[in-house]
Amino acid sequence: MEVTPGKKEPDFTEHGVIGYDGIGDIWIIDWWFDQCETDVGIRQFLRLVGLYKPARWWNEGGIIDKAISPAIRSEMRRKRTFVALEMLPSIQDKSMKLQAFHARYTSRTVHWPLRKKWVDHVIDQLIKFPAGKHDDAADVCGLLGRGVDKMYAANLPAPPRRDILVPFTEAWLEFNERNQKPKERFFA
Repeated sequence: MEVTPGKKEPDFTEHGVIGYDGIGDIWIIDWWFDQCETDVGIRQFLRLVGLYKPARWWNEGGIIDKAISPAIRSEMRRKRTFVALEMLPSIQDKSMKLQAFHARYTSRTVHWPLRKKWVDHVIDQLIKFPAGKHDDAADVCGLLGRGVDKMYAANLPAPPRRDILVPFTEAWLEFNERNQKPKERFFA
């Protein structure tokens, strides 16, 4: 990708993958970013979809989405890697985009992996937002926060069910007799 002198440098393409647990916490699982051509970004998107099999993928609606959605859908069919794409409405105020994620982060329900290089990249952009040079990671976090608010929490497995024995019923009598050996009784 060549940058023409006098032209604005293109934005980064960023993709984030999260998990959402049964108590509503967000677990940041993987992240990819690069300043690249659209086809590279789509390939990386499909790599993450194939690897993690997410239930949903959120994009910001708008001109860019309308321009690249046909290419994304075509590549999904070609690679036979599918995910439900959901376009979230574009919000002009970038601080408002990040409110849902910020609320979850301040309530300590966003968890980051240890020892991943990309974590520093994302947190650095979040700390510098909105004054930083780049805000693409913050945009992705905003999409994740807004998208998760539309999802249900994961189902927790039900605890094992124990049958309640009612005294003097047939089940109670059989239960009490199952491990007993016949007792010898002596009468005097």
